[in-house]
Amino acid sequence: MLRGSWFPKNHKDSLERFFMKEIFSFKINIIECEEENFRKSILADNLCRGRILAIVMIGLETILAVIDVSASILEVDNRFHFSYYLIMYLLMICINIIPLILIRRFKDFQEKPVRQLRNLEIGLVAYITLVMSWGSIVSLMDQKLYGQLMVFMVNMIICSVMYFLDNRKILVPYVCSVLILIFGLPFFQNSKDVLIGHYVNLCIFIFISWLASRIIFLSYCNNYRSKALLEKSNILLEREIEQNTIINRKLTTANLQLKKLALVDELTEIPNRRSFRNHIDMAFETYFKEKSLLSIIMVDIDYFKQFNDYYGHNEGDRVLKVVANQINSIVRHNMDFVARWGGEEFIYASFNTKEEEIGEIAETIRSKVFELKISHESSKTLDYISVSIGTCSIEVSGKADVSKGIELADKALYLAKTSGRNCVKRWSLQ
Repeated sequence: MLRGSWFPKNHKDSLERFFMKEIFSFKINIIECEEENFRKSILADNLCRGRILAIVMIGLETILAVIDVSASILEVDNRFHFSYYLIMYLLMICINIIPLILIRRFKDFQEKPVRQLRNLEIGLVAYITLVMSWGSIVSLMDQKLYGQLMVFMVNMIICSVMYFLDNRKILVPYVCSVLILIFGLPFFQNSKDVLIGHYVNLCIFIFISWLASRIIFLSYCNNYRSKALLEKSNILLEREIEQNTIINRKLTTANLQLKKLALVDELTEIPNRRSFRNHIDMAFETYFKEKSLLSIIMVDIDYFKQFNDYYGHNEGDRVLKVVANQINSIVRHNMDFVARWGGEEFIYASFNTKEEEIGEIAETIRSKVFELKISHESSKTLDYISVSIGTCSIEVSGKADVSKGIELADKALYLAKTSGRNCVKRWSLQ
């Protein structure tokens, strides 16, 4: 942390309050502001203001120097020491040229190490001290002719409000310039009444200037703190938004996976009954606004319970997967849909497919399964795995008609089972 009055050693997290007991304290705390960033920020603002003030001072002193030379040539007033004032004007011009050179030389000071920052801070305090001390000297010179402290007061109030300095740094130019006046006034001002008036006015004016400089400095500290907190809040907000985006992306992926799990049969990895219903609903909402022909194929593996009992459930699961793949491989387009209906039953649905065509598809399913030649020694009809199939074609205009078509296809399936199995039966509405 900063040594001195910038940051206290105990690292307290509170800004010094401005009035009464804290305004006279020599400690300023900057909440949550890094030392180096704060120093660079305040130094950058001071150098920017110093550059502007130096240019104005050079212009003003040049004008005064020209006036002084002109007045000397014209011999306006013999009491006026033109040469002394000309020297002071030229001195002030030189004083203000120096910071301009330093500012140009150290324009990239924010990338410099802390040691160079300290040198710039010392240089800035030295410059302000010279400007205010210059005002004290000119005010002493004005005593014999004008008897006023205007130059000192103007320089002090300008430096007090133009620069942001903590208590310890502002004391250096204050003490130097005021001591010059305090000890110099008795030598330049012969009137005791005027001298006493000067001292009284100095006390009041110095206090007011110092108070104004503290208000401005504290205001800068508060603004810097607010800006720093706002920047940190924005960074935290950006991180939170980024994290929320990542979380939302993960949630979307998880939801898609959950949706897939909810609509896909875990064992056979083909759609399940819920997915079949969703497909029917979407078909009616998207494609079919009026009556359409729906063909249903119900497939049942013959004597599957006996197969499980004889070969075991692991082998039974393998058979379910193989049969499901065989049925699913026959799907022709997005109007055909295959799902596991439950247990060893499967359903095949197709819109706008005629009875003869759906019969051919059913026969293909039966033959492809039988051609697998999967041994089934516990079967009562054949030595291999076979399927019984029932079909039905019906005009549908709503979900109720679909349920009726499934019911009729199931009746046809029952006929296939009672007709010796390993066959296809069609339920005709005619």
